[in-house]
Amino acid sequence: MTPTNSAMTGAAKARKYVLSIDGSGFRGFACLVTLHHLMRELTADPDVDPVPLPCEVFDLICGTSTGGLIAVLLGRFGLDCMKAMSIYKELGTSLFGAVGGKGWDSIVEAGGLSPNAFEEKLASIVKKYTGEEDTPMRVRKASPDKVVHKSTETFVTAVHSAAGAAGSEPYRLRSYTTPPDGVDSLPDHDWTIFQVVRAATALPTYLKPFSVGSQPFQDAATSGAANPVREALSEVTLRWSNKVEPVIVSLGTGLVSLFPVNSSREEEPSERHRPIFNKLLKVLKLKTQKTKTWSDEFAKQLVRVAQDTELVHQDAMKLFIQRRLPDNYFRFNPTAGLGDIDISDVTQIPKILALTNVWLVSPEGSGQTLRACEALKVNAIAPFLTIQMRC
Repeated sequence: MTPTNSAMTGAAKARKYVLSIDGSGFRGFACLVTLHHLMRELTADPDVDPVPLPCEVFDLICGTSTGGLIAVLLGRFGLDCMKAMSIYKELGTSLFGAVGGKGWDSIVEAGGLSPNAFEEKLASIVKKYTGEEDTPMRVRKASPDKVVHKSTETFVTAVHSAAGAAGSEPYRLRSYTTPPDGVDSLPDHDWTIFQVVRAATALPTYLKPFSVGSQPFQDAATSGAANPVREALSEVTLRWSNKVEPVIVSLGTGLVSLFPVNSSREEEPSERHRPIFNKLLKVLKLKTQKTKTWSDEFAKQLVRVAQDTELVHQDAMKLFIQRRLPDNYFRFNPTAGLGDIDISDVTQIPKILALTNVWLVSPEGSGQTLRACEALKVNAIAPFLTIQMRC
């Protein structure tokens, strides 16, 4: 990719551009709205000129949970944001459509959601874009699938369910060969795209862990990795060593609004967070005694995810400052949140779209967009220069 002068060493270093996508149920739609806005801003006249694909701008795209699904759509499939939005809505409706907007009683009483419709839709989408339902996640050089782009690499996080709640480091399910010193989840198993997405989105309470052979896997957000920036930074070093300079765009889902001021990793959610719990319980519209008994634990879990997500962001920001690269890290996360939107509510697309756009045109959102565009623009122009030269 394009070399740049490193502010840290003064020597020329190659830049690697990374897109990191948080997980948080259907609220992840906000990440696609944000990225679509950013891709258009990279274009002189988006109504006339071609808007760059995310796979043409970023060297690596990664995600957790539904962020992992988005990473596959943008990175492994090489889709544009609008097409990814359409597929995201289809898959979200197939999973949450029966309960979206109706509260959580039916989910809890049933012991979770049935994955059947979701799995059928996912398999059909994989086949549509790759030619086979069981296409491997890892790109096959000898026998490539229908996805022809080679401009980005993709990984999705997941954890073994037996260690998922213990804070274990998540596995990275890659579209490329595991780098030296990298760890494979199942050394003798060639993960398919279907398996990767299904395992990454197996959030307890919603979907039971997904088994590959006898090994069950689930959403890495349960292990503190809802924000995969830490894994992204580690992967850049594994994949390209310290000789490259990372530029990271991190997309959040507005959970920062649940992050209690002055909280820390050592602090468990407690009565001090009761206003947040009450707000969540009101949104969930829980009625039965079983769901009311369970509700406090869910509220605490969601607050922990919000804490983990924000604290990982703060750590990343400090790291880039320490490396004298403060202009290489960009976090897009609506600080006012996305309102009272249940993470399973597929009926709230208009509200998610409106609230995200309000934040994007705010001083905070527009300022972050301008900074990110300055860092990404040279890389975004390169594919079009290549196309023009071929013509």
